[in-house]
Order: sequence, then C-alpha cells, then structure tokens
Amino acid sequence: MTGPSGDGGRSRPPERQDGLPPWLRRLLQVMLLDVCSTVIVSIGVTLVHGVFWLNAVVTLLVVAALTAVLLVFYPATAHAVLERVGRVLRWGGAALGWGLAGAAAMAALLLAGTGVQVLRDRTGACGQPLELRVLTAPETLTPLRAAAAEFVNDSEDRGCRVYSVTVVPEAGPVPLYDGFRLLWRRSAPADAGHTDDQQLFGPQPDIWIPSSTAEYDFVPKGPGQVGAAGAGPGAPAGKADPVFRVRGSVGTSPLVLALFTRAHESVSDPIAAPIAPSTAALLRRITDEVELRAIARPVPETSAAALAVTPALYDGAPGSDAADERFAEPADLVAPDAVSLLCRFRERAIAQDSAPPDDVAVAVPEQVLHDYDMGRPLGDRCGAADPGAAPLGRWRLHPYYATGLPTLDYPFVQVKWRGQDTRERDAAVTAFRRWLDRNPLTRQGFRDERGVIPSAREGDTRHHYLSRLQGVVGTRVMPTAVGLDRPPGVQATLDRIGAARPRTSVSLLLDVSGSMGGAARARGGSRLVRGTSFLRSLVAQLQSNDRAGLQVSSATASPSATDTFGNVRQDAASPEQKSAITSRLEAVASSGADQPLSDAIAAADLGPGRQNLVLVTDGQSPATNPKLGSRVAWLAGEFRRRHPGLRLTVVLTGPATCGSSPVREITAALGPRNGPGCVRLSGAPEAEQAAELLSELR
Repeated sequence: MTGPSGDGGRSRPPERQDGLPPWLRRLLQVMLLDVCSTVIVSIGVTLVHGVFWLNAVVTLLVVAALTAVLLVFYPATAHAVLERVGRVLRWGGAALGWGLAGAAAMAALLLAGTGVQVLRDRTGACGQPLELRVLTAPETLTPLRAAAAEFVNDSEDRGCRVYSVTVVPEAGPVPLYDGFRLLWRRSAPADAGHTDDQQLFGPQPDIWIPSSTAEYDFVPKGPGQVGAAGAGPGAPAGKADPVFRVRGSVGTSPLVLALFTRAHESVSDPIAAPIAPSTAALLRRITDEVELRAIARPVPETSAAALAVTPALYDGAPGSDAADERFAEPADLVAPDAVSLLCRFRERAIAQDSAPPDDVAVAVPEQVLHDYDMGRPLGDRCGAADPGAAPLGRWRLHPYYATGLPTLDYPFVQVKWRGQDTRERDAAVTAFRRWLDRNPLTRQGFRDERGVIPSAREGDTRHHYLSRLQGVVGTRVMPTAVGLDRPPGVQATLDRIGAARPRTSVSLLLDVSGSMGGAARARGGSRLVRGTSFLRSLVAQLQSNDRAGLQVSSATASPSATDTFGNVRQDAASPEQKSAITSRLEAVASSGADQPLSDAIAAADLGPGRQNLVLVTDGQSPATNPKLGSRVAWLAGEFRRRHPGLRLTVVLTGPATCGSSPVREITAALGPRNGPGCVRLSGAPEAEQAAELLSELR
C-alpha cells in the first residue's frame, strides 16, 4: 500500500534543525568544499613539484575564484549543487570524516618524508664540483673570472656547487702554437732519458677564448682536430688530440690608441668624427697637436692583441716598417701584455712619483682600457683602484678610434682532450656557454657581436657596462658602434715583424753549480728555477730569423763539451731549435762546484759578428774566482779583440748584486758601453723582465 505521502511508504528524513540562517549554511558548505578540494589537489601537486603550503594557497585561490564565478553567473545551478553536496555530506558525514582523516594522515606522512629528504640534502656533505679549466688572454682575465663566479653561484643545487671554474692567462700566440702541438707540453723531451722532465703549461684547458679568430686559426690542426659545430655531447673525438670546436663569439672589442688626460685635452675636437677614416689620419691628428715620442704596444710574441694591431700601425705611420717597429716599442715601456703595461701606469699613478707620459699613445683593446679607467682589478698583476681619485684622473686614458684598427672577436672554443672527453664535462662546457648567452660579457666591458655598446640595465650596479665609461668620456669620443675589421693572419704578421726588427744572436750561458739550488731572491723557488724560467721566457720571444744557443756551466759541466747535457749549439731560432733549448732548460739540475765566471765565458760558443752573451748566475764569490785581476785583463784585452762585437749581460738570481765581486769586474770588462751590463731578477714576472732585456739587446 501506498502511504499518505505517496512515496510507497518511504518518507524523507527530517530536516536537521541547526538554527543556522540559509546564507551562513551555504557559506560553510562552500568553504568546506573548497578546503577539501584544495587539500586533495595540493597533496597531488606536492608529490611532483613545489612546497605544500604554496601549492595549497594557489589551489585555494583558484577554487575560490571558480566558486565565486559560479555563484555570480549561475546562482541557481550553484545553489542546487550546494544543496546536493549538503545532503551527501549529511548522509556520508562519517565516511567523509574517515576519508579526511586518512587524507590528513597521508599528507602528514608525505610532508614528513619530504622534510626529512630536504633536511638531509641541506645538511649532507656536498660532492666534489666538476672543474672547468678556461684559458684566455691576460687582458680578459678580470671579466671572465667575474662571469665564471656568477655562473658557479647560479648553478648551485640545494646549496652545493655543481661546477668550479678556473680561468688562467695564455702565454701568447707563439708559445700556444707549440703548446697545442705538443699536447700542452712546453717542449718535446730532451732525449729518451728525460721524458719525465717535461713540463706542462698548466692544466689542459676545456675552454679556450683567444683574442681573435686569427689567433685560433694560427694554432696547427691536423685531420679530425676540428669538431663539427653541431656535435652533441660526448661525440667521439677519434684519434686526433685535441679536438677544437668553435661555439660562437662571446663579444667584441676594438683596438684603440689612447692618450693620457693632458694630451687628450690638446687633441680632442668636439666636431670631429669619433672614428677616423684611417689609422694614418688618426696618427696625423694626434701628431698635429702632440709631439708623439712613441706608441706603447706590448710585445707581439706574447700578446695576441699587440700582434693584431701591429700591421695597422706599420701601415698608418710614415716611414719604413723598421722605423715604425722602433717607434712602437719604446725601451722604457716594454711589457709582455696589455695588463702588465696598464698596471705599470696604475702603480705610478698611485705612487704619485711622476707625471703621465703625455708624449706616448697606448695601443690596447678597448675592453681592458675600460677596466683600467674604471678602477677594476687588472688580471693577476694589480688590484682595484678608486677611479675618482685625483691622481688616477690625471692618468686616465682616453680612447681614439680609426677605420683599419682591427676588432677582436673572442671566439668560444671548446677543447676536447683524449681521456677527458666525458659526457659530464661536455655538458658542463655547454652549460657555461648557454649561461654566457643569457648573461653576455657586455655586462663586463665588451661590445656585442655586432660591435655595438648595449645600454646598461636600469638599476644594475653589480656589472660593468661599457656605456658607463662612454658616459664619462662622451659619445663623441667613444662611438656606440664600430666596424668589425678582422686582424690579419698571425704568421704573416710575425714574418713582417721579423723582417722589421734587427736580427739578434743570443748565446745563453747558465750557471748550474750546486749553489744555484739555493733559495732565489725576491720570489720563491730555487735560483736555478728562476733562471731557467727567465731564459724560457726570453727564448719564447725570439723570432725565427734570430739565432740562439744554450750552454751550461759548473765544475762538472763544461760549456765547451759536446756531451754535456744541456748544451745546444747556436742555430736559427726555429720552433725546433727553441723546443730543444726549452726542453733542456726544463731538465737541467744543479750540481758541482762553481766554475769561475771568466772560464765559463771563455768557453762559450760565440759565433762571428755581433753577439749577445747572457750569463745567468747567482754571482759566485771571489773565493771561487782565483786570479781575478789577470783573468779580467785577459777578457778585456785578447778575448775582446777576438770577439769585438760581443756584448755581455749578467742576469743575477741572487744573493750577489751587480756591485759584488767578481760580477762588477767582469761586466766592466765586457759589458756594453751604453746600457746596463748587469740586471737582477726582481719580483716582476719573468716574461716582462725577459721582454725588457730583449728590447735592450735589439
């Protein structure tokens, strides 16, 4: 039978009398629905990514927004849904409670596990970061080290470093030629018994950023040594070693001629074009206002930037290449690279002991001139300075530009060495390259690949944009865009410089007696190590049309004996001859008593004509040089008549001085009539001191 209600005997349960107004009941229903949805969705999202509370907030906002939209635009539907949800919640309250309790327990377990994992990651020991080794020109050390430090910090994973980056300076295009050819060894082994004495230039680089594509092209490459541009990670290198892969340019920087402040005030013309039509026109403009004594340019054999600018200087200056070469290498401003040259200026500015050389123009890349003017550290040579200080203002360098002065393009070259070409290392190089794409070196004083100065990011005071220096010197001095004139080939330039310079014959005589094993003056290491390092630097700067030979001297090693290990007969300074000398300098050891300096000089291998004898010694003492007076008289008389073109230079590693006996007497007999016959090695880099001596000899 059917009851009075007409529902077949079934009646609805009585409505719960909670005394709540309808609007409040619906609000509570909405809140309960939103919170439950938020918890469930957030737990699921947290399993994949993110933090639970952040996911919960975002999810709650999204669900609340959807609910509000539903209530505003579809109120009838929303009310019907809420009523149905309310009925379900009333009937399934117990089940819902158990479900929520289970969900809460599961969420607690998940959050606890996640917390333990995070705590372990944060407090656990970090693994060893993968080291990337970067080789670059000395003038780009500062910007690349700053960029590398940012890359290392940005790549951290949970507070642990993934990578470390070591940036070291290159020795110049000529030493690099042999370095890559000999698998990063300084020279070939002297003989089969001295293979273990070979020295490396340092760690084999993973990345090489030369000054220009011309410098990269100069390095010899055999079949299979040039990797494809699109080669993927871990691509096989075959039997070639190493393999080079060019991965674009990291920026550009034009070479400029710069003048100190007082000379700039005389030459500056507010209506003149910022870029002269030619190097010759720029030099005429400068010499019309300033009596130019010289152009300070680093040594080309050890500076790729100096090598790149030299042909432009030859072509722009009047006269022969030989006269232009003397004009571009003043003896008092010889330096192996632009950083060494500019550091010398900064040190003199800080000391305030002299005025700037206003009669000298300086040929350097714009990027390192920016670092100098803005007070940044200059590589490993000198630290930061206050650019606003008055002394540095007088020593500020103002750049001048010309069509024909080349622009350096700094290619990014990946170098793969056999046995080290792992997928992890390849991925690290790729990560650094992509990071440089996102954080270009235009933040560190470079122009972009088009030769344009980009604007500085507003509020970015952490980086060093070139536009800030442009704001100091003015856009009429520093153009926003420059041409991309490529430097000429390295070998062609070396040949031209070699033809312009007078040929130099150098006989190297090295004291290898036991006393040379003592501590060196001014710097660490033994006296023999200082002496051989100096001679290696000198040999590296010789041209192929020069001549060089090596002899060693002690009581047990005669310079005249052909079987004495270390002796290399004088010959043309070809790469093979220079390698032979360098390999023996690396392998010699100190032993035996002193051979009197006069006897060593008498036994030296001296050819006909003008000869330069460079004697490296710790100075010895009068006790080891008996009958000094008669021996000196013989050197000044008969020996001098036999070798009228001989010039002796004694290089001291310590502890003796140039005024000590027997050095004083011997240099008086055979030293040059004008110029120093004796020098003491100082704390400056050996390459710089070798460049100064070689300039004197020439």
